[in-house]
Amino acid sequence: MADEKAKQKSTPGIDKEAAKATLLALAGTKPPEAPQKAKPDVAKESAAPEEKPVASKPEVKKEADPNKEFVDGIMAEMALKGASKKRLIKMLGEQFNFDKHKVMFRLKRALISERYAAAHAEAGH
Repeated sequence: MADEKAKQKSTPGIDKEAAKATLLALAGTKPPEAPQKAKPDVAKESAAPEEKPVASKPEVKKEADPNKEFVDGIMAEMALKGASKKRLIKMLGEQFNFDKHKVMFRLKRALISERYAAAHAEAGH
């Protein structure tokens, strides 16, 4: 009965694997390595659907987020700490399409402005 519902929901003429491969190719990522199984094994997979989602979640976590690497790299390069600086770098990265030169320039200006404002606030000006 569940197979009938799945067949009704699926769109005829569209191969899900081909569509998935196309999306991965457009995104520029590699598909997760999974051994190809024969069609008779598909029935065995549908009998144990609990194992499949559990296995797919760690694969997603293994892929490194390029935005996080970008932010962490700049934080390490400029010896910055703190969540507010990390959010600032992430926001600047999104704004300038993660162009390192532009982000570094704007970040330096923002940090200078922040220090200037803090110094003048203490002096009471």
